[in-house]
Amino acid sequence: MRNAALLLAGVLLLLAQTVIARVLWSEYPAPSLVLPMVLYMSVGEYSLARGVSVAFVLGYLTDVFSGGSLGLWTFTLVSIFLLARVAGLKLFLHGVVFQMVLAFVASCVAGVGMMGLLLVFDRRVLAVLPALGVVASQALATAACAPLVFRFVQALPGTTSRPDEMG
Repeated sequence: MRNAALLLAGVLLLLAQTVIARVLWSEYPAPSLVLPMVLYMSVGEYSLARGVSVAFVLGYLTDVFSGGSLGLWTFTLVSIFLLARVAGLKLFLHGVVFQMVLAFVASCVAGVGMMGLLLVFDRRVLAVLPALGVVASQALATAACAPLVFRFVQALPGTTSRPDEMG
């Protein structure tokens, strides 16, 4: 039941992310709303198996929704979950500023990692500086939305973090 609620919330965030990307496509960068959810699970009290499996499914669904290279978001979300988990970033749950900083840094790491994977495996020719500008702007948009996503995931049934810990 708890995993189903997480997956349903992830699908809702993915749908919202897709709508935002379609509406703002030409003028503004679209935030990744699924990334802060994965970050919340990695710094929260979720088990490793539960967090990795939910991150994997959400990454796969993001790949399917985006229509890009299959496996790119899957690998990235699972990697970000594990990196944030290993770093032991429990302090980032305390306050909106830290949530935004965590989301910005993780989004930058994910974007640069995806650029590297695309360069190696897809053999796409990327203009690196403009691509880094897109990564940074999307990271800012993701960081701006991160506190809302953290609150949304916290309100789901089966979350183990207490409300007073969320700042």
